[in-house]
Amino acid sequence: MLKKIILSIDRLSDAGAYLSAFLLIVMIALIVTNIALMSFFNSSIMVTDEYSAYMFAAFIMFSLSYTLKENAHIKITVISSKLPEKAAKILKIITLIMAFSMSLFATYNSTFMVYQAYIYQMRADTVAQTLIYIPQICMPIGFFMLSLQLISEILKVFCSDF
Repeated sequence: MLKKIILSIDRLSDAGAYLSAFLLIVMIALIVTNIALMSFFNSSIMVTDEYSAYMFAAFIMFSLSYTLKENAHIKITVISSKLPEKAAKILKIITLIMAFSMSLFATYNSTFMVYQAYIYQMRADTVAQTLIYIPQICMPIGFFMLSLQLISEILKVFCSDF
């Protein structure tokens, strides 16, 4: 049962990585198209900077959980590398629980931020006047995915055969 939960969460993180890769490709295509238009036709896609920034933020948010799954976040192991295996495992569980708490806090607050932007119909102060909740929605989704992946990592420590 736990293995199914872990594998499901890991698959969700993989999906986030694929979505991030897609957003990166679209962002690059938008920038390259804008450069070509400016170079050859003296024209521009007015929303390139704005939408590239939104896609970059989404790229980061959707790749957080995958980065954790792949053990690619920067870690300082000065203390844990010197501890006995059992103590290191306990320390890892404690740090994962702390990270989970912070991620839940970020999920809640970013959800509240998006909700307020939606209620007040806040718009970007740009040419496109994008409804700001639309690009902001990636934040609570990304933090929620990170929270789920942290649960998966905690379960992996308890299962130890992953």
